[in-house]
Amino acid sequence: MRISGLVVATAAVLIVLAPACGGSKTVLVESTPRPETSPPPQAPPPPPGPFTFEVPEAEWTPARIGSDNAQDLTRALQDTEAVAMVVSEPRSAVMEEEVFRMVKAAAPETKVVARGKSAVDTILVEKGEIPYRVTMQPAGADVLGRPFYLPKEHPLSTDWLQKRQALKGATALLYIGPVEVKDERLKELRRHHVGGCDSFVAPLKETLGQADAYFSPYKSAVDDELGRAFARHLEVALPFWREETEKLADVVEPGSGPARCLTSYKELLKEYEDCLDKPCRLAPQVFLSGTGIVGMRPASTFVPPSCPPQGIRDYKAELTDLASRAMGEMLPALDGAWISEIMRRGGLASLVDGLEEICAPRHRRTPKTELEQARGHVDGFLQKLGAEPYSGSWELSSGQERVTGIGPVRVLGRVRTSGANPVHQALEVTQSLKKIDRCTRGDENTLQAALIDVGSSEVLFMGTFFDEELLCEGLPPGGF
Repeated sequence: MRISGLVVATAAVLIVLAPACGGSKTVLVESTPRPETSPPPQAPPPPPGPFTFEVPEAEWTPARIGSDNAQDLTRALQDTEAVAMVVSEPRSAVMEEEVFRMVKAAAPETKVVARGKSAVDTILVEKGEIPYRVTMQPAGADVLGRPFYLPKEHPLSTDWLQKRQALKGATALLYIGPVEVKDERLKELRRHHVGGCDSFVAPLKETLGQADAYFSPYKSAVDDELGRAFARHLEVALPFWREETEKLADVVEPGSGPARCLTSYKELLKEYEDCLDKPCRLAPQVFLSGTGIVGMRPASTFVPPSCPPQGIRDYKAELTDLASRAMGEMLPALDGAWISEIMRRGGLASLVDGLEEICAPRHRRTPKTELEQARGHVDGFLQKLGAEPYSGSWELSSGQERVTGIGPVRVLGRVRTSGANPVHQALEVTQSLKKIDRCTRGDENTLQAALIDVGSSEVLFMGTFFDEELLCEGLPPGGF
């Protein structure tokens, strides 16, 4: 059978290759040789003590896109004895109930004496609109640069106040309705955030940064042993592979797929020659990822996905096999007191990653009671993480895993837990935190809100907000 210049014999151990100039050669495919002996590995030094950290006292809140200005509406409503609601079209039927719930959540003692535009129809002026809604125009910006709007005629017209008995005793008129905001202003609104977890997460991240020094003696000792074991295998394998690739180079058809694969493989093997006599970045090493893995960084040489073709050894797989053998030789020396500390660090790193992802600014609201419960769950996990002993052992493994700051790593071994897994526990905690968010619509609808004093036509409050800042499942405006 001829495939791009190679003829593969039916016998599994023989490959017959036809060179471009005619004739053929037979290459015996043998297993890659191994070292005759392997000295027992040296165990790493014991840990200097437990890996400890403190539970931060700072409060944290998942960041919300928006500002704190909506809380000013809460305070203004609390100072109002009775309010009449005017909800603008086109969502008045849906919004009326939401606005009512918002008012009662913000100011339970404030009476809502009228709801909806129909409640104030008798005081509409000639144009059919309440004066402050007739010719709204930008009148300035708040401290965050967001526009606020006022009537073109200022101060407000007061002729409608002569019929204010139609407001059934309301001391203020609350208007809420959709408003369009220009793209530039919308981007500006989105840049403002409320809340965040930095004050809580920063000390934990600092602890993780210090963990590098704590685990350095262990990592250095294990990496050195793994590097030596890997080099012993390479000392035998590389000369054998070099000779094999030279034989293949004589018989493959130039420019063919096998020839291109062979060129890539030769470059790949050259990269590993540095591992023979000095520490090598391609040698297997410990990565403090999850509950701990031993893995190999990828080589820089690109090997086409179509390699190996029939008739050429898969040298990438062979290199992984050598590293796996080196890992297997190290297993008897790896277990010990370090396992619990590696797992503890993994649980802390998993929690920090989860909190940073969950706390990123989003369109959402967070009920105060549920937020307080979530903070308690996080504190409880951290206290347990710092006190509980964990057990597990190193085992051979396979696959790929992405390591922060490095990228994909070929996995050779990992710590398997024999009890509670702190990484899984951290994931359970952070997954539960995602359930406390409310009104996560993800849209950018904007609302204008105004509170007008009936007696003086004074604008007690006016602002523009994303709709979840004002109307969200009966929560008060802004805040948490």
